[in-house]
This record gives sequence, structure tokens and C-alpha cells, in this order.
Amino acid sequence: MAEVLTTDAPNSVIVDQGLLYLRNPSGEVVFADAQDNEIMKKVRRGWTPLFEYGQFGSSAYYMDHPYEPLFQAGGARELSLEQVVSMGYHLRPPLVPTCDKHVGTEGHVTHVGQLGGRNARERGCWNGAQTVRFPQLEGLDKGVPPAPDECEYCGRDDFATEQALHQHQGVMHADRRQQVELGDAIVSGLQRTGVISGGAQDATAIAAAVAATLQALGYGRAPGPQPDPNPEPEPDDEDQPEIPSPEPLPEPEPAPASGRRRS
Repeated sequence: MAEVLTTDAPNSVIVDQGLLYLRNPSGEVVFADAQDNEIMKKVRRGWTPLFEYGQFGSSAYYMDHPYEPLFQAGGARELSLEQVVSMGYHLRPPLVPTCDKHVGTEGHVTHVGQLGGRNARERGCWNGAQTVRFPQLEGLDKGVPPAPDECEYCGRDDFATEQALHQHQGVMHADRRQQVELGDAIVSGLQRTGVISGGAQDATAIAAAVAATLQALGYGRAPGPQPDPNPEPEPDDEDQPEIPSPEPLPEPEPAPASGRRRS
């Protein structure tokens, strides 16, 4: 295995300690260590090795592109429809590089070029790249869920499934989502107890009640120093001893006029 695996820089990968695609008993295609003893353990548990698609190196690049070697070898048909949908490939099918080389192999530590390059040299491994075709999706008018709505908090709209959207909101926008859920719970409680009822006039009362409750619980409060819960009592003026005013100093005597003798 490589000492450092990162998708931000080329990786030093030992290919003979590579990875192999297998189908697990639930029908999902995954990759695992290709060593014989590891493969045999999985075979005994009902896994099916997909030897026909070869091995690939354990580069961190494949953590972000887990099925690229499978797609390069024409294995897109191996994924179940459920797996295609869960990965979001039915909405945004991935591109397959045209270099026909795995990342991490000798002389090809990373893919080069970019799809929008001005010429073949700049496009490099992506020159003429095409999106993956999934035969599982052909002829399906129904059964494939549409793209979920965008995130109501940040506007991101590239989620593959509703589950992925909810997971994003639960992790990246946990505080705001909790505020919304708390507000809904307060409104539901006020309506259930009869404190408020439907109507345009009651909407203002609901908003005021929710805002007051959230403020009392600390939601929406600007960060900063909080008041001391046990402040020291201010001294009472009546309890303080009166300090007498200092007596005025005597005025100095005037100096004698010049040229006048004293008797």
C-alpha cells in the first residue's frame, strides 16, 4: 500500500496489492482487497468476484471515483438499477477517460488534462470522453425517481436522492433545521392546546409566540459576552458612611509692599 493516499496529488501505488470488484450477496457491486485469501473468505460467504474486469490500484482517487475502472472495462451493466440510482448516475452519468489507463500505474500516476481544454493536448486523458451508458435505464419511463429539490438553506441542487439531501441538511445545516423543527413543534403545541386557532389574525400571534419562545431558548441570539447570572449587588448609598468634606485651608497673608520698612 502507498504511504500517503490523497486525491490532491499523485499517489505512489503498488498495483500488485490492488483491488477487485465483487458482487455481494445483496447484489451490490463493491471493491475489495484482491489478495487470494481475502477473496476466498468472501466467496465462502456468498460473494461473486468479477475477475473479467481486472484489478486496479488502491489509489485514493478511486475513493471519489469508485467505479471508473469498471466503466473503463465496459462493466456499467453490472450495477443494479437501485445502485445506479443511489449513486445519482441516472441524473449525472460520469465521464470515462479515454487514456485507457488506471490511476497509479507506472507512468500514469494521475489523469492529466481537462474536459474544456482548447485542444487534444490540453484535454489529455479526457479528449473525446463520453458519458457512461447504463442499459439498466433504457426503456424505463417510470420507476426512476426524479432529482430531489434543491437545499432550502444553501440552494445546492446536485443531490442524487432525497436521502442524500436530508443527510446534507442534517449535517451541514443542523442548527437551522433544528430551529425550523422546533418552531413547527411550538405551533403544533399551541394549536393542539387551543391557545391559538386558524385564521389570518392568529398567524401574527403564532409568529410572536414562536419568536418569543425561540428567543427565550437562545436561538437567534448574537454571540457575545453573556450577563453574569450572579452579579455582585450594587452598594446601597444609605448604608455607606458619610465622608466629611475637607475643611478649607487658611488664605496666605499678603506680602509687604516694596520699599516699606517694618517696625
